[in-house]
Amino acid sequence: MELDVHHLRLVRAIGETGSLSEAAVRLGTSQPAVSGNLKRLENALGQRLFDRGSHTTSVTPTPTGELLLDRISAVLPMMEGLVRDIGVRSSPAEPVRVGGVCSPVLCHLPAILDSHRPHGPGASLFDSECRDLVVEMVAQRRLEVGVVKDYPGFEAVAPASVDLAVVAHDRTLVLLREDHPLARHKVISLEQLADEQWVLPPPDSSRFHEYFHRSCRRKGFTPHVRYVSESYGTTVAAVRNGAVGLSQAACEGHQQVAARLLADDALSRRFLLVWHRESEFAGFAREVLTETALAYRLECESSPVYSRYLA
Repeated sequence: MELDVHHLRLVRAIGETGSLSEAAVRLGTSQPAVSGNLKRLENALGQRLFDRGSHTTSVTPTPTGELLLDRISAVLPMMEGLVRDIGVRSSPAEPVRVGGVCSPVLCHLPAILDSHRPHGPGASLFDSECRDLVVEMVAQRRLEVGVVKDYPGFEAVAPASVDLAVVAHDRTLVLLREDHPLARHKVISLEQLADEQWVLPPPDSSRFHEYFHRSCRRKGFTPHVRYVSESYGTTVAAVRNGAVGLSQAACEGHQQVAARLLADDALSRRFLLVWHRESEFAGFAREVLTETALAYRLECESSPVYSRYLA
């Protein structure tokens, strides 16, 4: 018996929804099809993965099911992220001066860079959520300087020709409906969100999904990820409809949405500056690093949400 991606997605959908009918909706198929596929998988494995409730489509994982769900939370995001990363490789091949992942500092970098090379070519900006692609483009000299993010236990790795330096340690805010019972707290612990339904960004090479599931498991629960959204606007809409989302520290604030700090630096990240050691940029990288860190701090201080925590 060999498990494939379809098997893993089936088990993940059932485990996260706790319901065969809801898993069917998520997978875009029928409840009998989900039930039949699960039965065939269990027969092939020789073990039950879920115990069925009487006269309902609700299910609970067996110990073997828990083991498989735990491994899926790590393996499946990597597999899906790999497909995503391969697709991003179709990016234009011409050199770009500045690029990186969404962060409070990315759009400041062109002006900072131009101030150190006022007579050079105008700054161009490449935006990608694929951390490995940004590092690869720097290594290939297709990108002069980049910004990436990483997480504790899932740190960015770069080839010997590339330097990395920390711009800032960024804390995480949780997004809730304004009328959510937890919204009355200024700081919320991750374990208080154990029963919530989450909306997360898609898996990528930063391995955030693995970091997220590991962090939740260490707090004693398996998260229910109901939505995956590439758009921050869609994330906010999902939160308005009852989901729980996440935000970087420099948060603008949104109508009907409460943003609260996660306790104990839960789900925090680092923003890193990336450059080629033999590039012209290497000569003034430290100055740019200092100015980029200042830009991050000013973004946080001007945030209508996070600035309250800095006072």
